[in-house]
This record gives sequence, structure tokens and C-alpha cells, in this order.
Amino acid sequence: NEIRGSTSLFEREQVPMLPGVEVGTEEGVDLLVYFAAAEALEEFYIDAIEPFLRTRFMVRSWIQSARCLQVAREMGGYVSLAHPFALGRKSLDYQHGRRGESFVQTIMEGVDAIELHNGGIHRKANFKAKAYSATCGKRLTVGSDSHRLGTIGSSGTYLNTASGNSPAALFEDLKTAADLQFKVKGSVTAAHLPLLGIIALKHTRHFMRRQR
Repeated sequence: NEIRGSTSLFEREQVPMLPGVEVGTEEGVDLLVYFAAAEALEEFYIDAIEPFLRTRFMVRSWIQSARCLQVAREMGGYVSLAHPFALGRKSLDYQHGRRGESFVQTIMEGVDAIELHNGGIHRKANFKAKAYSATCGKRLTVGSDSHRLGTIGSSGTYLNTASGNSPAALFEDLKTAADLQFKVKGSVTAAHLPLLGIIALKHTRHFMRRQR
């Protein structure tokens, strides 16, 4: 739910980049939304993210998944469903059990692609996404989901720069290339899991202080 890093990288013009944002929706679904220009990303942020931001838990917002998908499509965005079988609300399995098959169908009809591999989740979730990708009829993306410098680029989607490396050219390749290639390396191991406990503890302490 933040675009300042993306727009800053675009303005520097030092490396090829694709303007985009990960939207954490009200239901807990995470959507990767890409655009051909930074201006379109900023317009999307103003319309579909900023009015729905939460004061706490910045990774989620109050915008509903269906509305987010609708706005993204109307603005010419390309949407990939992030880590479709990650833990909790992010998982299609959870959403199917909580909100039913019709909700999952709405999500799958609205996205252009699903994330085949996410470098920040457990390998079992990635195995399940790979199996699902063979039957869901969607294009694919891969991302590192990196939150630290050491894992940036550990996983990703290769885009062809033969037609140029402008955001518009990269966006078109992501949407239409018939031979996308991916880099997949590693996955979350037990050594990373305590971080989740630290985050949970911080949130718990925050709400305990408020109750006092």
C-alpha cells in the first residue's frame, strides 16, 4: 500500500523499472498491480489506496478486492494475485472456506496472472501455487517479495528489453510475451520464522498499551 519507493526509482532513471504496488485488501487478499507509466500508478494510488489506508497495519487497507480489481482494470493496470497459498487470509484456501467459491471465482476472473513463486514464503505454499498454475488458466509472475537488501533479485520475472527498457515496453512484455522466463531461488526456512513472532509481539504490545 505504498508507492513512494516505486515512483522514486522511476524518477531517478538509473535502472529499468515497472511502476507497481502491492495492495493489501480488506479481505486479506494481496494484489500486485502494475502500470505502463508512473503517472497511472499515482492516479491509481490516489483513487484506490489512499482513501482506504488504515492507521495501523499498513499491509492491509479497507478497499475490497473486487473494487480494487475493477479500478485497476479501468485504469489499464495488470494484476497478479500474490502468493495465492501463503498463510492465513492471503490464501485462496482460506478465502474459499471463509467467503465461499463465488468470492474466489471473482478474484480469479479479475486477475490477469498469479504468482507462480514467491521468494518470501514457505516452499510448500510455492509447490501448491505451481500445481494450481497448471489448471487455473492464468499468466504467471515471480517475485522475491524482498524486505531486505540481501534478497532483492533472488527471484523474479525476466522481461525482454529488445523493444526497449521503458516502463511501457516492459509492461507490454509482461502482459503479452509468450515465453516469459523466471528466476526461482530458495524459499523461507525455519531460520526466518522468528521474525513473524517479533512482529506479532510488537502489535500485541501496541494494543495492550492502548487498552491501558
